[in-house]
Order: sequence, then C-alpha cells, then structure tokens
Amino acid sequence: MHSTDIRIPILSAAIGAVMALAVNWLAFRTKHFLLHLKLCLEPQSLVGDRVTARVFNGYIFPLNRVYAYISIDHQESDVLDPPVRDGAYITKSGHLGVVREDRLCWSVASNPAYVDIYAKERQSLDVVEFDRMHNWIQIPSESGWGTAGGKSRVFLKWKKYGAKIKIISKDTDAKEFQVEIDPNNGTTPLMLCKHKKY
Repeated sequence: MHSTDIRIPILSAAIGAVMALAVNWLAFRTKHFLLHLKLCLEPQSLVGDRVTARVFNGYIFPLNRVYAYISIDHQESDVLDPPVRDGAYITKSGHLGVVREDRLCWSVASNPAYVDIYAKERQSLDVVEFDRMHNWIQIPSESGWGTAGGKSRVFLKWKKYGAKIKIISKDTDAKEFQVEIDPNNGTTPLMLCKHKKY
C-alpha cells in the first residue's frame, strides 16, 4: 500500500512532464510551419532603373536575422566586366563564375545583409538594376551596388534570365521563390514564376 502511494505521484509527475514537452514541441512546430507558410516574396514594379521585392512576414511572430540569396540561370559568357574598378565580385576578366546562392542586400540604410521582419511587416530587398544605355543588368551583393560605392555580385548581359531567390531565417526553414528577370519588360521586369522550375 505504501509503495503504491509513492508510485502514483511519481507517475503523475512523469506524465505531466511528457505532456508539457509534447505541447511545447507541437507549439514550436506549428510556429515554425506557419512562419514558413506565410512568408511571401512580392516583386515590385520598376522604379527608375532598379527593382526591389518586398518580403512579407504574414504570421503573428517575428522572423529574426533574415537573409536573402539569389541563384541565376546564366552562363559564364553572360558575365560582363563592371563599369567601375572592383565594382563586382564576379567579373569577366577576374573572378569568373556564375551566381549560385549568393547574398543580396536589403533596401535600408547601409544595405545590411540581414534584417528582422516583424509580424505583418514588409521589408524591401534589392534585387536588380538595369542600364539601358550600356545594356547591362546589375545584381547587388551584401556589399550593395557597384555603381554606388559598394561592390555588386555581377553585371550580366541584357537578356531574360530565370532565377531563384531563397529567404533564410533562424526561425523557420528556408523558402525558395522562382522568378524571372526580363529587362525588356518596362513595367514588371521581376516576376514570380509559380509554375516554372529553376
């Protein structure tokens, strides 16, 4: 009788601990899933020569330390030398390569590599700049723009490209968006491609 009296509170405490762990795990997984589900990329219209995209956190919790990466479906032969010395990381006459999961910068002061995006907030992401006079497309890096004192990722030939923008946060899984960069579209040269695969 005495041993049974001791076992019942111990068993109750163990069940309570397991239930608390299960509830916490389920709450974490639900938050993780909904942050991912409600994360959106909203390409903006052309303003001047540059195009941005708004990254929208549609959930009730913040996304912390959000980074953005871009991959572009291009050939090395599409790479151009920048119009200014040391203006790009990938160049025709220097470090030749392709853009694969390289960081973009955010459209806020000092072009930071990451930002926090609070609940129901949109943050502007720099994506591409067009120069019709010289027929090149500029992709920024986490250092900003090569034509504005920073260092771009690359300058590319004037043509349409498929691309992928990946948004990463410590609060949820990475989410990828297929996009198309079309310099000949004078209104919306950056568009989501819902049914195209990169």
